[in-house]
Amino acid sequence: MAEDKHIEGDQLQRRLLQLVAQWSEGKVSLKQIVGLSEEELYAIAAQGYFLFLQGKTEPARVVFEGLVAVDPKNAYYYRALGAIYWRLKEAQKALKQFTYAIRVSPREISSYVNRAEVYVAQQQFEPARQDLTQALRLSGPNDAALENKARAMLRMLP
Repeated sequence: MAEDKHIEGDQLQRRLLQLVAQWSEGKVSLKQIVGLSEEELYAIAAQGYFLFLQGKTEPARVVFEGLVAVDPKNAYYYRALGAIYWRLKEAQKALKQFTYAIRVSPREISSYVNRAEVYVAQQQFEPARQDLTQALRLSGPNDAALENKARAMLRMLP
């Protein structure tokens, strides 16, 4: 009986080492290792967003940092984390998260508009103008609200 547990422990150890090696080489994601579905991850994200709306930015930050670690190819998690850092008045961290979101999903215009807001607040008008222009270039029929916001922000830039 004790020997069976030792064998199981060795097998588990080998399996974990294999998974970590695959993860470090980018062959498998932490999401795959953990085994959470998209629906489960979005349910967790919904709870994180609810915390954010309640003003509980620190717990929301922890949730979205975990989601980014588990699923680093989801731009929404980076955008949410950017919004959280922006609310925490950590502009550089917010910019970094919005930039990650753009890298993951370069056609998603909300990331450009969000990053432009931070740039404007930091009085970095040229990068803000570039982001807003890109957002307008990429906007589609379902992006009217963001397109209007981008146009309004562009008109306000010096």
